[in-house]
Amino acid sequence: MDVRCLPALNVLFILNFLQRSNLANARLKGLQEDLKLDDTQYATTLSILFAGYIFMQIPSNLIMNTVPYPRLFMSFVVVLWGSVSALTALCNNFSHLVVCRFFLGFIEAAFYPCAVYYLSRWYTRRELGFRIAMIGCGNMLAQGLGGLIAAGILSGMEGARGIRGWRWLFIIEGSITIAFGLLIPLVLADYPTSTKWLTEHERIIAQGRLVRDIGVVDNPDEKEKTGSGIFHGFIQAITDVKVLALALMYFTYLTGLSFGQYLPTITKTLGFSTTITLLLTFPPWAFATLFALFNSWHSDRTGEMFWHIALSYGFAVLGYVVALSSNTIAAKYVSLFGMCMGYSGGIILLGWVSSTIPRPPVKRAVAIAFVNAFANIGQIPTSYLWPTKWGPRYWQSFVTEICLMGLSLGVGLVLRFYLVSLNKKLEKGEVKAYSVDQNAVQRSANLVKASVKEEEKLVHSFRYLY
Repeated sequence: MDVRCLPALNVLFILNFLQRSNLANARLKGLQEDLKLDDTQYATTLSILFAGYIFMQIPSNLIMNTVPYPRLFMSFVVVLWGSVSALTALCNNFSHLVVCRFFLGFIEAAFYPCAVYYLSRWYTRRELGFRIAMIGCGNMLAQGLGGLIAAGILSGMEGARGIRGWRWLFIIEGSITIAFGLLIPLVLADYPTSTKWLTEHERIIAQGRLVRDIGVVDNPDEKEKTGSGIFHGFIQAITDVKVLALALMYFTYLTGLSFGQYLPTITKTLGFSTTITLLLTFPPWAFATLFALFNSWHSDRTGEMFWHIALSYGFAVLGYVVALSSNTIAAKYVSLFGMCMGYSGGIILLGWVSSTIPRPPVKRAVAIAFVNAFANIGQIPTSYLWPTKWGPRYWQSFVTEICLMGLSLGVGLVLRFYLVSLNKKLEKGEVKAYSVDQNAVQRSANLVKASVKEEEKLVHSFRYLY
């Protein structure tokens, strides 16, 4: 899985985010002028993507929970969003662009939460964070590489065959995405129960590792795949106070990092040409990627979540403060590194969701999607948080971001104390972490050739990570 599937998922997420963020790069080379968009209309084309993105999150994860061959579902989704991205090159006005962006978000929504859920079906709780980081870093790499790719296409393809460079940007990136989507079924595995290139013994090992981690099998039974089972899992997730706290924490965190959509515009205030500006966006994201990998790896190794997330928040806020308080080009550019490092916290946070809601699988699928969807609601209003009239200092924007990050940190601290108290109650046998029917325990015991009592002991030994 580490060698075969993680690199493929990372490439897909890079492509996913390239399509989502290339509008900011296209703006620098004439998109806004050619389509005659004012600042409010441009911000609307950014925000409308998240309207579609939010709508499809939970349905797509429920599909992932029921399909036996997720690689085929992912392949279909990738080809579809690549097609929509390529068709964006045909847009000639505001209405065309709004429609394309909405459907791009609607289709892309199926990838990231589905990928996180997919990994949770293969990896234990203390392995998952770093693996999510391996694909989640595609977000940061895409924003950095997006500038490099855009610099080459926008300058080298401008006017080729009578087509503007920004249109070529959508055509080329969309076409590459379609090609990768067609290759996905040849690379990705399915689930431990349905991957055909695993031997029966390897399937048992893959499932048994998850049983030893939690105490019960992770593959959904037939009841969970029915309408009533899915609805029950949905209600379980959205009424769980832990899920609601994680959703609020992720919402304020992601909203507090809205600068990412406008990083090329912010970098442009340093006074360089368009090509140099795009090239300058790469180093902060590259450095942030390395930090995110280390931070997630260390979080997995120690089993600690909150303080690793808080560390990334600290770097982001430091970047905002430096950007606010300094007038020198060097200091402002260095501040971008701190801002970008803030993104590593979200990667660990999604791993925290999965480890906090381990069973049943349908509840975990909904929880991951709900937290991610709720968080992205904040991307709609923050698309309007960086108007050009506030530049070049954007102090109103930075102050808003700092306040949101502080609120997110406060919610996380409260959740941490709550999980500590729950672990104490688990020690005393006063509460159960999750409900498990006897049939699931029996299936687990049969799988790993253990007694039912041994499996029940594993279930009772579960403790929350915080």
